[in-house]
Amino acid sequence: MARYQPIDVFRGVAILGMVFFSIPLRLSSNLPDILRHNVWGAVHLGDFILPMFLFASGLSLAFFIEKYKKETKKGFRNKVFSRFFRLAMIGISLSIFSAYGFLEMDEVILSALLFLACIFLSRVNWKINIVIIFLINLFYFIIIFYDFETIFIGHYLGGYPAALFYLPIMLTGLLIGKGIIKNHLFCKNNKIIITMIFLFFILFYTFIPLNKMTATPSFIMLSVLFSFFIFIVVELITSKFFISKKLIFIGKKPISYWLLMYITFLIPLWFYVELSRKNLPLNIHWEISLTISLGLIIFLYLFMKLLERLLSIKKQYY
Repeated sequence: MARYQPIDVFRGVAILGMVFFSIPLRLSSNLPDILRHNVWGAVHLGDFILPMFLFASGLSLAFFIEKYKKETKKGFRNKVFSRFFRLAMIGISLSIFSAYGFLEMDEVILSALLFLACIFLSRVNWKINIVIIFLINLFYFIIIFYDFETIFIGHYLGGYPAALFYLPIMLTGLLIGKGIIKNHLFCKNNKIIITMIFLFFILFYTFIPLNKMTATPSFIMLSVLFSFFIFIVVELITSKFFISKKLIFIGKKPISYWLLMYITFLIPLWFYVELSRKNLPLNIHWEISLTISLGLIIFLYLFMKLLERLLSIKKQYY
């Protein structure tokens, strides 16, 4: 099945946003409010970048399932577990650097867990999935009622308990992706799904405020709406004006881009901090940290293009 290029562009935007917001957070202690994220009890623009990536993963998952739907059950199962295993191994390997503790949940491990859950739920009718999304959010109320929200404290992204509450983001992306495959982005089902998400947001925001660090229902529902809106913008731009080949290239290799960011920059930074007995964030001025972040984005793109070129040359000779 042919790739749906707006998804690659959208995912490229999301992964660039994750790199852009991740670097200054570790380098500068005087970031302006617009560049902050992962702040307890507050919501910033950068907090919606990870949800965008999860939403994009849900969209692409719909095409993944469609592509391999004629596979045997065993063949499809092997592909699913192969992808899950690769994501899980990358996440576990990076966890000490990305989530500040070995086996702690980071962005990649979260993606792997939600990928597996969405594969299971992909066989369920979309209306039932909407009910499941509502019940997940309702379960959050039970946690709050019994004062169990402390399970999120002290863990990056809220830790493994928060994974369940991020599930509606990727699951909604999957449902929207299925609608695109069957009809188009603004098909009847997709309109109903987004309308229900909007109503859920209004309902849950009435009782529990926005907070990314504990993945509150209002934040998750708003994240879906934000991601859908940005995807509409990307869809319109790529269909009517131009298609960015650079963003498509990055969108096809988001995990590779993320992994390279750690290998080339964040892991060496971690060792530097440990050896020099300093603490993160460093005291680099925010303008310099922002420049470093933008420079790293360009460097990683050029590095990936070079790797692709070297691999193509290798194939020609072997």
